[in-house]
Amino acid sequence: MKQYIFLLLLPALAALSSCTVSQKLALADKSYDQGAYVRAEKRYRKVLPKLNRSKNPAEYSKVLYHLAESSRLTGNTRQAEGLYERAITRGRPNPNAVLGLAKSQQANEKYEAAIKTYTDYLKLVPQDSSARMAVESCEALRDSTVTHTRYLVETVPDFNSNKDDFAPAFAEDNYSVVYFTSSRDAAMGKKKSIVTGDKLTDIFFAKQARNGRWEKVQPIVGDVNTKAEEGVCTFSRNLRKMYFTQCVTKGSSPGCRIFSATRDEENVWLEVEEVSIGDSVANVAHPSLSEDETVLYFTSDMPGGFGGFDIWMVNRLSAEEGWSEPINLGKEINSAGNEMYPYIRNNNALYFSSDGHGGFGGLDIFKATQKSEGGWLVENMGLPMNSSADDFSIIFEKENEAGYFASRRKAPKSKGGDDIYRFVLPEARFTFIGSVREAEALTPMADANVSVITSAGASTKYTTEKDGLITLQLQPETDYLVKVSKSGYFNQKAKFSTKGLEEITTLRDEFIMRSTAKAVELENILYDFAKYTLRPESEVSLNNLVEVLNDNPTISIEIASHSDSRGDSTYNVELSQKRAQSVVDYLVSKGIDVSRLEAKGYGSTKPRVVSRTVAAQYKFLHEGDVLSDDFLRKHVRTQEEEDIVDQLNRRTEFEVISGAQ
Repeated sequence: MKQYIFLLLLPALAALSSCTVSQKLALADKSYDQGAYVRAEKRYRKVLPKLNRSKNPAEYSKVLYHLAESSRLTGNTRQAEGLYERAITRGRPNPNAVLGLAKSQQANEKYEAAIKTYTDYLKLVPQDSSARMAVESCEALRDSTVTHTRYLVETVPDFNSNKDDFAPAFAEDNYSVVYFTSSRDAAMGKKKSIVTGDKLTDIFFAKQARNGRWEKVQPIVGDVNTKAEEGVCTFSRNLRKMYFTQCVTKGSSPGCRIFSATRDEENVWLEVEEVSIGDSVANVAHPSLSEDETVLYFTSDMPGGFGGFDIWMVNRLSAEEGWSEPINLGKEINSAGNEMYPYIRNNNALYFSSDGHGGFGGLDIFKATQKSEGGWLVENMGLPMNSSADDFSIIFEKENEAGYFASRRKAPKSKGGDDIYRFVLPEARFTFIGSVREAEALTPMADANVSVITSAGASTKYTTEKDGLITLQLQPETDYLVKVSKSGYFNQKAKFSTKGLEEITTLRDEFIMRSTAKAVELENILYDFAKYTLRPESEVSLNNLVEVLNDNPTISIEIASHSDSRGDSTYNVELSQKRAQSVVDYLVSKGIDVSRLEAKGYGSTKPRVVSRTVAAQYKFLHEGDVLSDDFLRKHVRTQEEEDIVDQLNRRTEFEVISGAQ
C-alpha cells in the first residue's frame, strides 16, 4: 500500500545466516518497527516455523500479527485477513489485531464480516469514532444504499506501469503535460525500497500530442531525480518553479524534506534547494502551493499533530518572502489516523486523503471547504471517486470538474500497484416530461399551445403532437414556467426548477385542460349547517380558482351554488345565493375584479348531471343521470344511496359567461 512516499529508506541490516532464532526475531522486529515491511515479512516468514507455538503462544501470535500488518500495509489485504484471524485465534485478540482484521475485511468487500469485527473492536475501544463511521459505511455498502456521484472514472493506461504510479500534477496550463511519481523500472536509482520492494520513486511526465494521444512516459530532465526517492510535486503559477518531496537515509538529517527547483527554457530542472520548514527532525512531504503562491500545504509527522501524519501549512505575504512557522490545520481536517496528499484548488477548496475520517476502506479522498463562521466542512467524495482500496492525490483542471487521482483499486485496464485514473463530471442531464390531457376523457390533447419561459430569459413556443407530451431538456440552476393554452379551454401552467439538483433527474407534471363551455365544480367548498360563512378548509380550492382567473384574465364567470331538495325551496334558493356571494366576496378580497364575477344561488332547481367520473365512483349511478326528485323516487333504494345523491347535489360551481378564447 503506497500510502506514504516518505517512508524511510533504511540501511541493510546484518545477515541472518549465523543468528539464533531470538536474534533473527529481533532483526525482524527491528525491520518492522522501522517500517521496512517487505523486509520484515521475509524475516518473519523465515523465523515463524522455528517458533514453538505451544510453549510460547504469545510470541507466535505476535509474529502472525506483525506479518498481517506488513501484508496489509503493503497492499495484500487478502493475505492479511487470514493472518489476522490466525493471530487472534492463537491468543492475540488485542484491539489492534481486531481493527486490522476489520480493515482487511472491508478492503476485501466482506462488509457483513467487517461490521461484526468492527463491532467487536468497539467493545474494546468504544471511543474510536473512525471505527463507528466505518461501521456506517460498511452497512451502507452492504445494503447498497450508498449514492453514487455522477463522476465518471477510468484508468489512464498510457500513464501506468506494473509498479506504483501516483501523485499527478499539471505542468502546462492546457493540461497537456502531466507529471507524476513512479517506481517503474526506468527510475534512476538501483536500490529497491525495503518498504515496497520496488525501485525508489522518481518524477516522470507524460506529454499529449496534437492528435490527443499521450506520448511515451519519460523521466523529467535535470537535477531533481537522484538515487534517493523523489515525488509528489506542485508548481508555481507560471509553472517555472516546482516544489517536490525528497527522502534520504544518509547525512546529518535523514528523512523526507520539501525541495524546490527551477525550470529553464529547455525544460531542464536546475537550482535544487531545500525549503526550510519547521523542525528538521520531522518528515515534511506532499507539498501543494496555493494559486497566489502565499500558502504551502504539506503533510508532516511533526510534534503538535492529532495522530500519525497531519496536514499543515506555512504562509508568506508574497512569493519573494520566507515561510512562516508551520500551522496545523486543526482537528476538523486532521484525525487520529493519517491525513496526506493535500491539494489546494484555485477556488480554495482543499482536497486530501485520510484513513481516519471513516469511509469506504483504506485512504479516501475528502473535500474541505472553509465555513463562513470559521473552521472547515469536510465531505467524503463518495463513490466512484473512492473505493474499498486506497484513493489519493487528486488534482483538478482549475474550474473544470475533471482531473486525475491515484488508486490501488482493481479495475478494468489497471496494471497493478497504484494506478492513475482520469475523472470527469459530465453535465447533469435534467428532463421535463409534461402530459397535456382533456379533463373529461383524460385523452391526450394535440395542438395545445406551449410556452416555456426560463429565469435566464429564454423563451420557447411550440404545439403538442397527438400524444399530448411536452418534453424539455433543462439547464442546471434554472427556474422554469410552462404555460399551456388552447381555444375553448382554461389556460394551465406549471413552475419548477433545477436549482440544487445534482443527480440525473426527470421532472414530471400533468396539464388537465378543462373546457370553458362546461361548469367546473369547486371541490371542498364547505359551510356549517344552515350557514353561508365559508369554512377555512375552503380556502385551498378558492385559491386555486384565484390562480385560474389570473391565468385567464379575459374571462368572467358565474359562481353557482346548489343545494339538495330537502327543506323549503325558497329558503334553499336564498341560502345558496348567500353562499355563492360569500365565494365572490372571497375572490374580490384576493384581488379579482368584481366586474368579472357574478353570484347565483339556484337552490335545488338544477339537479346534478352525472359525469363519467362520478359514475365510475358509484355503481348505482350512470353517466347522464339527472339527480332530480323523480330520480330519487324511481332509482334510489337505500338511505345510503339517498345521502350520496343529496351530497352530490350540494355543490358550488363556476362557469364562464364571457371572454373565453
